Amino acid sequence: MKAHPVMTASFPENLDGGIMICGYNFGYSSEDEKNDQLGLTVDAETPSFFSDRTRNDTRFRNRLLTWLESWGKVLQVDTDKIGSFERSFFQTNWLDSQSSTISEDGISINKLVDGSEGILSLIESRRPRVILFTGSLMIEALNDIRIRKQVEALLGARPGNAIVHHSETATPGTKFKVLIQEFPKATVISIPHVTGAMGVSDEYMAGFRRVLEIRLN
Repeated sequence: MKAHPVMTASFPENLDGGIMICGYNFGYSSEDEKNDQLGLTVDAETPSFFSDRTRNDTRFRNRLLTWLESWGKVLQVDTDKIGSFERSFFQTNWLDSQSSTISEDGISINKLVDGSEGILSLIESRRPRVILFTGSLMIEALNDIRIRKQVEALLGARPGNAIVHHSETATPGTKFKVLIQEFPKATVISIPHVTGAMGVSDEYMAGFRRVLEIRLN
C-alpha cells in the first residue's frame, strides 16, 4: 500500500506525536477544472510547514489559522520565526480523492469507513497527539463499529461517546458544535468544516477557546 498523502513538510515534531489537521478529501476548484479542460498540468508546490502563507495560500488554511489564533494558538508564518509548535502540525485528508463539493462526491459515513485504511495507517505511523477533524462526519466514521478494533489498537480504549460543546457566543437554534474525545493516546477534536459549513462565523468559532486552548498544546 502506498503511503497516505500528507500536504505539509516532514519535521521530527510532526513525524511522531504531532497535531494532525484532517479534511475529507482534496478539493477541486474552478481553476483546477479549467486547467483540466485545457490539458494544463500545474506543478505541485514544494511542501512547507502548515502555517507558511507563502505556500498553498488557500482559504482553508488561512481561515483555520484565524480560528487557531482565536483559540489562543498563534502560529508563526515566517520561516525564520517558527518553532517546534509550528513544526508539529501536518495536514492530510481522510480520503485520497478529489471533488469540488462534499455532497457532489457523495461523501458519507460508509464511504469514509470503506476508505479508512490509508488514514489509519498514517495515524499508526505518526501517532499524533491531537487529531483535528475539519468536518462532522469523520469523528462518526472513526467511532464506527466496523473499524473500532483498529482505532482502539492505535488510540487506546474508546472513552465513550464524544463530548458535545457549544460556542460561548451561540444563539438559540445554532446547530454547529465541537465534539471532543479523549482517547488514551490522542485527543480527537471535530470542528465544523472550515470552508464548507455555511453560516459559521469567526466570532462564533472564537467562542470555543475555553475548551480548545488547553487541548491544542
